[in-house]
Amino acid sequence: MPLWFLPALIALFAVVSLVAGIWLLLHLRDVARVFRGDRPGEMVRGPGRRRATPAAVWTALLIFNAGWIACIIIWVFVLSGEANMAVNAKG
Repeated sequence: MPLWFLPALIALFAVVSLVAGIWLLLHLRDVARVFRGDRPGEMVRGPGRRRATPAAVWTALLIFNAGWIACIIIWVFVLSGEANMAVNAKG
């Protein structure tokens, strides 16, 4: 694999995670609706119309977490020295 592959892969996963995180921030009412509770002090949805389905919120949460976890796994793979054998730095 070429030398640029692992940094590009980290960048791709970071951008995917960033986009999912921005989407979650833009849909905070829907995130609060998914995690709503009935006890005092629990998160409640604010006023406004419903825009995203619970499935879309869970998908965005899954993509967000998978992106940063993949970045950490690749980073640990590179730091451990295992990537040195897989990367072709000559060509």
